[in-house]
Order: sequence, then C-alpha cells, then structure tokens
Amino acid sequence: MNQDLLEACALTVNVGKFSLKNIGFSMGPDDYVVILGPTGCGKTVLLESIAGLRLLNGGALFLSGKEITHLPPERRRLGFAYQDSLLYPFLTVQENILFGARARGLKEAPEMRRRMAYLAETMNITHLLGRYPRFLSGGERQRVSLARAILTKPPLLLLDEPLSSLDRQTRHATQELLREIHLAEGIGIIHVTHDFSEALQLGSHMLMLHNGQVEQAGKPRDIFFHPATEFAAKFLHGENLIPGKVVGREGKLWFEHGGDILLGPLPECCLPKGLSPAGNSLTMFIRAGSIRLSRAGEAPAANSWSALISDVIINSTHVDVYCHGNGSSWQSSLSLAEWQGLDLSRGERVRLSVDPEYLHVIPQ
Repeated sequence: MNQDLLEACALTVNVGKFSLKNIGFSMGPDDYVVILGPTGCGKTVLLESIAGLRLLNGGALFLSGKEITHLPPERRRLGFAYQDSLLYPFLTVQENILFGARARGLKEAPEMRRRMAYLAETMNITHLLGRYPRFLSGGERQRVSLARAILTKPPLLLLDEPLSSLDRQTRHATQELLREIHLAEGIGIIHVTHDFSEALQLGSHMLMLHNGQVEQAGKPRDIFFHPATEFAAKFLHGENLIPGKVVGREGKLWFEHGGDILLGPLPECCLPKGLSPAGNSLTMFIRAGSIRLSRAGEAPAANSWSALISDVIINSTHVDVYCHGNGSSWQSSLSLAEWQGLDLSRGERVRLSVDPEYLHVIPQ
C-alpha cells in the first residue's frame, strides 16, 4: 500500500471566535484534493494550518509518514499560492518567481532558470518578468504567485482560490497547467475554491466545509449527485429539492410528494445510510439534467407527472426549463438540439419524468 502524502488527524484551530473542529482526511501523492465551501467556512484557515502558518490547538499533521505538526513553514517546504498573491513589492516578477529557489541556494541553477522560463511562457507572463508587482493586474499577480509556488517542485502544493482573478481563456490554460504538473511531476495538490465546476474539472477528491466542520467528503462526482445534507445540495446548486416522505408499497420503498407523485421504487443507493426512512419527512434531490421533458400529449408513464412551463433560460450549451406542477417548482436541463426539437414555449403544459436511478433522498 502506498504511503499517504498527507494525513490530517482531528485538527482543531481557534481563530478568534471561529474554530476548525476535528478535521480529518488523508491524501496520496496522486490525489488532487479540492476544499470547497462558502465564504467564512474555514477553507483558508485549514490551508494555512497545513502550511504551518497557523498553530494547531489540537490534532496532528503527517507528511509522507513524518509528523510536521510543530515544524515551521520553511522546514515543511510546501508550495503555497494565495488568492491575493502576496508578492514582494520591491522585487521584479522574475525575482519573485525565483524567491523560493534563492532561499534554497538554487537561484542560479540552470534547471531553475529553464523551469522559470517554461512556467512564464505557459502562464503568458514572459513579457512581465522585468516589471514590479504594482504594475500588474490582479490576474497577472495571481499567475506570478502560482509560478513561484510551483517552481521548486514541492511535494505538496497548496492553492487558495488560484484561478479566481483570471479571465476565461487564461483560467482554462492554467487549469490545464495544473493538471499537467499534478500528473506529470507527481505533485500532490490541495486546492481551495468556492466554485464547484472548478472542483469537478480538477479534483479527484473533495472536502466540503461548513462552519468549520467537514460537511461531506468523497469524490466530486459522487457528492454532486448524492449530497449528504440539504446544505450540501443547496450549496452545489441543487435544482430540484422536493419535500415528501418514503412509503412502503408491496415490499418496496417509494417517495411520495403531495399525495399525487409517487417516485420509485427507490434503489438502496439513493437512501440515507443508517436510516430507516419509511414514514419520515425527507427531501428528494434530483439533478435538472436527470429530468426528462416531453410534450403533454404523450401517454403517462411511471415516474412522470404533468407540469406547466413558467420560464425558459437559453444558455450557450443548454436550455434550463422551469416548470410548476403538483404544488412544486421543477427544473429540467436540455441540450439545445432537444429544446429545438420540442418546439415549446412559456405557458405550455409538458410532462416531466425521471428514472429511479437518478433519485436521491436526503434527511431533513
């Protein structure tokens, strides 16, 4: 079994009235961990604690099997890129990028120079190497900070909202660079963000924080389709959260909403673990892309119900259709081709349906 690159054991960190509480996770050298959560949930505090910039009030940290709980930041030798860059104002861009190499006596090493040139070209900052930070835009400073963190090939790279100030094109190029560095150079990455699309595109594992605690951990795709709590579902822009209860019929479990809609039978994987749900008030979670939309004239079928289109939002890649039916609001996402083929508009009646495998029940 491969040794963990990083292991965090029951971390507690007090910052004024805020506390991280009992944070525990581990990651291997091949993992790209994304820490996700709303503003103020403790994402940056956790990253700073791993880097050694904040003292732990409890728990322990291990890097490649060796305890680093009490090591100062410079002895941990981790790469760190802040959201607000924190560049040295009296150094040029080139000197900022080479700062970590200089601290290790590697500033003049040909390998460092070649690597700096490669990173500068990839991040489109070669023309900025002679400038000082005060003459850079926010996105440029962020790219310089990222290049500085990556330069010395640290075993673990800590990124605090590294893409937040970048335009779409530069963001895409930087995402590709992060993937390449992670896979080709074997650098483990912990990446803080509030953007779940970023987490889906980059992360192999995800840690969702809420009020200083782990709300849910797992693979991003699993959390996207199977959030453990209503908070997680809402934070991940869960489109359809429907109240109801689970009822038993002929030896199987079904989800009942408003007495008119019966969805199921429910697969075991969609039910809360360790909970006997029958008779309890629960919430059904269905992704908009899992709800099919068809014309009202089609014959009723299992797991389908009638609704009225209340709004239509056409995006560049898909169409969001908002409906109202059986006392609830519903959202379905269709491809542009599907929407054009249906030739529907606001105010028309439609039929919605879903396969049981796309149902997910959340405890209230």
